[in-house]
Amino acid sequence: MDRRIIVIFLTVFIDLLGFGILIPILPTFAQNELFMSETLIGLNIGIFSLMQFIFNPLWGRLSDIYGRKPILIFGLAGNVVSYIITGLVLAGVWKSVFLLFVSRALAGFFSANIGAAMAYISDVTPPKDRSKGMGLIGAAFGLGFVFGPFIGGVLAKHYGFGFPTFMSAGLSLIALMLTFFFVNESLPKELRGAKTMSGFNVKNGFNKLIGALKHPHVGFLILLYFVIVFSISNIFSTFQLYAESKNGFSYDFEQVSYLFAFSGLVGAITQGVLIRPILRMFDERKVFIAGCIIMGIGLGTIPFSNHILVLLLGSILFMSFGNGLLLSIGLGLISKFSDRDEQGGILGLTQSLASLARFLGPTWGGLVYHYVSFTAPFLTGGIVMVGATVLSFRLLKDKYKHSTNPH
Repeated sequence: MDRRIIVIFLTVFIDLLGFGILIPILPTFAQNELFMSETLIGLNIGIFSLMQFIFNPLWGRLSDIYGRKPILIFGLAGNVVSYIITGLVLAGVWKSVFLLFVSRALAGFFSANIGAAMAYISDVTPPKDRSKGMGLIGAAFGLGFVFGPFIGGVLAKHYGFGFPTFMSAGLSLIALMLTFFFVNESLPKELRGAKTMSGFNVKNGFNKLIGALKHPHVGFLILLYFVIVFSISNIFSTFQLYAESKNGFSYDFEQVSYLFAFSGLVGAITQGVLIRPILRMFDERKVFIAGCIIMGIGLGTIPFSNHILVLLLGSILFMSFGNGLLLSIGLGLISKFSDRDEQGGILGLTQSLASLARFLGPTWGGLVYHYVSFTAPFLTGGIVMVGATVLSFRLLKDKYKHSTNPH
């Protein structure tokens, strides 16, 4: 395997490990220590992604102009700062709802450079291996969710909320050093030199988004990706609250961290190991449709586990396996239909809309959990996946079957 891909994989994994550490900590801390409602918790989880939505196109465009490496380095350095601020809040030094929102907003701003990492993979992999390359990035995400929540839950239980958060800052610093010393620039100078920032503003960014959405292949795939991410994001701020409640399993946040680790493990195995043999045996478009069905079943059945752990694990297995298939194949298809010198921008737009979905999902999930029912976020996600399944059948049309990437 290309050494550059391995380094990017390790960099993304270490950075996402730091993010994963916060997953079982933030909702519990916000509810028990800051006395925030489910609605506010959903907004706090979502603001991270709202900032990514706003700034992802900018980082993607900047990576097309100045190269992938400088953008990666800048984002990782900012993550170190944001984690330190979050750690000070969770350690009780600055116990403030406002500051927690500010720190998570900063984290989203600096993490908006993930499009540059994906563009890097696109730069160094041939079109036929694009889904597999994106699968490795997805595996890095998955592994971050495997070990991160486990580490965060255990350390917070024994050493307090602040300790694992400061550990996240240290991990981002390690990722920064790896990128600085071992990642070579992937975008040729002649392609970088041809780009400028002139005309890049809110209106121009909106026009580029509309232009991408009007593309006969890319636009549909981006919208479908948005729907899928929104669906699973419904539970980002509420799954832990459900598992800790009497309606769920009355777990503490350390026990819930094991469930997150199981979900991440399934996703990582799917994207890093299973995706390759599956795509060798089956058409990726049909696998995508199957992934929508499997993920929808998993999401919709979570609140009906009736305090039976095996049933809950089965639902999580379906949800995570289906989601792993969808994220890898979806990004791979989008990349295939994008010109190389615009992949940073297109993938940035894709991640920007996905970030909007990750803002709307937790916000909606927290709202309906608070005002409707603890089952509402999960049922909403399952229903949306029914719609995604219907839409995904469009992939079977001949124009998708016979289309090839222009590069």
